Amino acid sequence: MKKSNLLGVAALVTLFAANPLWAEEGGSLGDWEVSGVLKNETAIFASDGPVIGEVKSTTASTSQEAADLLKFENSLNLFINGEFTEDTNMHIQLNLVVDTEAEDGYKYHENDTQNDALRELYVDTKAGSLDLRIGKQQVVWGTADGIKLLDIVNPTDWREFVQNTMEDARIPVWMIKAEHDIGENGNVQFIVAQNKENAIPGMTADGDVGQPFKMLGVDSITGPVNGFLNIVPEMGSVATAFVNAAAAGAFSGFGNADLVNFTSGLTVGGFAQTADINATYAVVDPTNSNAAINMNGAAFLNVIATTGHATFSTNGVTNMIDATSNTNWNSTNATSAFEYMPNATFATFDTFAGASSKYVQDYPDDLDPNIGFRYKNSIGNNFNFSLNYLWHYDANPYVDIGWESSTGEDLTVSTGVVSLGGVDYTTVYLRDSSGNAYGGQAATDPLGTLGGANSARTATLVFTEKLNRINSYGTAFDYALDSATVGPVVLRGEFLYQQDTKVPVIDRTKLGYGDLVGGMKMEDASMFKYVLGADFTFFTNLMVSGQFIQFVNMDYVDGNEITGRYTADPTTMHLSNGLMKAEEYKEFYSIFFSKPFGEEQEGRWNNILMLEEGGGYWNRFDVEYSFSDELVLTTEYNAYFGDEDTMFGQFKNSSNLQVGAKYLF
Repeated sequence: MKKSNLLGVAALVTLFAANPLWAEEGGSLGDWEVSGVLKNETAIFASDGPVIGEVKSTTASTSQEAADLLKFENSLNLFINGEFTEDTNMHIQLNLVVDTEAEDGYKYHENDTQNDALRELYVDTKAGSLDLRIGKQQVVWGTADGIKLLDIVNPTDWREFVQNTMEDARIPVWMIKAEHDIGENGNVQFIVAQNKENAIPGMTADGDVGQPFKMLGVDSITGPVNGFLNIVPEMGSVATAFVNAAAAGAFSGFGNADLVNFTSGLTVGGFAQTADINATYAVVDPTNSNAAINMNGAAFLNVIATTGHATFSTNGVTNMIDATSNTNWNSTNATSAFEYMPNATFATFDTFAGASSKYVQDYPDDLDPNIGFRYKNSIGNNFNFSLNYLWHYDANPYVDIGWESSTGEDLTVSTGVVSLGGVDYTTVYLRDSSGNAYGGQAATDPLGTLGGANSARTATLVFTEKLNRINSYGTAFDYALDSATVGPVVLRGEFLYQQDTKVPVIDRTKLGYGDLVGGMKMEDASMFKYVLGADFTFFTNLMVSGQFIQFVNMDYVDGNEITGRYTADPTTMHLSNGLMKAEEYKEFYSIFFSKPFGEEQEGRWNNILMLEEGGGYWNRFDVEYSFSDELVLTTEYNAYFGDEDTMFGQFKNSSNLQVGAKYLF
C-alpha cells in the first residue's frame, strides 16, 4: 500500500481511537452492509492499424487488426457501509481488477489510478453544525457532458481517454471536506485534499508502448520512435559516429580533422543536401569492405542511422531521418529529428557525442495540500449557482528538460557564433560549474568561451515530470424554465479561470541549431475555459443536451511555425506534424441523446457526439438493459475519426466495440 494510503488509514484509526463515538449505545459497532458489483468488460478494436507509439522502431510494422482484443477486464467492487452512531458512519469501496489484454502497468491493481484496490475509505460525521467527510473520497464540482471543466478537485485516469464515466475515471484522494448550510438554500464547502496527478498513458520512462490511448503529445516525449527521450541517446550515437569519422579523415575534404574545431561552416542541413560526399565509407561502417563510396549527404546520414553496426548507428530504432537522398530532405516540412535541426553545426555534433537521457519524477510531498472553497445557493427555486476556488497543484503534469553531467551536476547551455563567408553559424556548448566542456573529442573550445578542455565528457538530457501550483477560480449556474414551444428546458454554464498553468512553447530557431532545452520549454499561461449548455426533454422522456465549449489561452505565443516561437498543442504536437501549433481559441461542440426503453423502462440508450475545431470527432453509442434487479448487460461503440492531428482524430485506430455484463448483489 502506498504511503498516502497508509497515512489516510492511520489518520482514520487515530481519529476513532482518540474519540470513540462508536462506543455509544453499549459499545456496539452498529449495522454494517456489504453490497457489490461483479463486472466483465470485453472490447475489440474496430479498425486495422497501429495505435500511437505502438511500433518500436522505424522498420517495425506490427499492429493490431480489427476484431483483435483491446480489453478483457474482470472486476469486483465491494461496498461496505457501517453505522457507528446516528451521526457517524463509514463507507469503504474495494476494487479488484484484472485486465488480461492491458499493457504492463494497466493489468492489475495500481495505486492512485481508477484501478486502485482501495478506491474509497471515508467517515461521515458531525462537528457542531458542520457535516464532515474524512478520508479517501470524490468531490464533484462540475457536471458538463463528456468533458471535465470545473470538476478539478480529483485527478483523472485517462487510460481510456473519455470513454469511462466520470465517476469511474475520477481518482479518489485523501481529503477532509466540511460543509455548512446557510439559510434555506445556501451551502458552503471547504476542502483540504491530497495533491495528486492525472494518470496519463505514456508519462513513464518506458513510454507505455502499445497502450491504446497514448496521445501524440506524450509520444513526442517518451515514444520509442518519435520521443525525444529516446531520440537523444540515438542522436548521441550518430554524433559519435561523426566524431570517429572525422578522426579517421572522412571530412578532410572539408578542411577539418575533427568536429569540435570544424570551421567550414557545415551544418546538418547543408551536409544532408550535399550531392556528392565522396567519403570513406569504412570509417562509418567498419564491417564494410568497401574502401570508399560516393553518396549524397542525406544518404550518408541515413546509413549511419539505420545500418545497425556496432556503436556507430541507432539501428533504425528512432525517427532520426526519413530522407534517403539530398533531393527529399525537407526542413520546412520536418517529420524527422534531424530535419528539425538543419542549422546544427558539426561542432554541435561534437557536443552531443555520447549523450544519454533519463526520465524522472519530482513531485511535491503528499502532505502539501490542495485547499478549496465552494459556495452554492438558489434564487427563486429555479436558478442555482456556485462560486468555486481551488489553490492547488495542477493535476496535469508537465515535463522540464535540462542537461546534467554523469555526477548529476546541472550543465549550462551556451552558444558561440562563427562567421564564415558572411554567414553566422551558431554552435551549442555545454559546460559545468568549472567551465569544462562536454562532447566527444579531447580538444580546447575553439571559441575560447568555455574554458577548460573537453575530455570526452558526456552529458545526459534529463526529462523531469513535475506539478505546478496554480489558482483556479470558477463559477457555475443552471436555470430551469418551462417553454410553451419545446417544454422543460435547463440552461447551464460552467466557467473556469486558471492562473499560470504550464503549456509547451517551441522555439524553432533554437531547436534548429540544436538547443533542445531552449527550443522546447514549458512556460506559464493563464487559461479561461467555459461551457454553455441547454438540456431539453422531448416526447415525454427523450433527453437532448447541446453544449458549446471553448478554451482560451490568454498568454498565447503566435509565432512562425518554421522559424519562430509559438505555443504548441500539448495533446497532438509530434515529429510527424511539425510539432503542431496550438489554437488560441479552441472550440468543441457536443450533442447528447438519452432515452429509456422497454415496457418498464428497463433499458436505456445514450449517444454523445463531440466535434472538435480542426476536424476531430468522437461518437459514443451505448445501451444498457436490466434483465433483472441483479443482471445488467451493456454494449458500447466508440468511434474516433476526422483529422488525425486533432485530439479525437488521433485515436482513429483505437476505435472499439465493447460488451459487458454486471451482476449486482
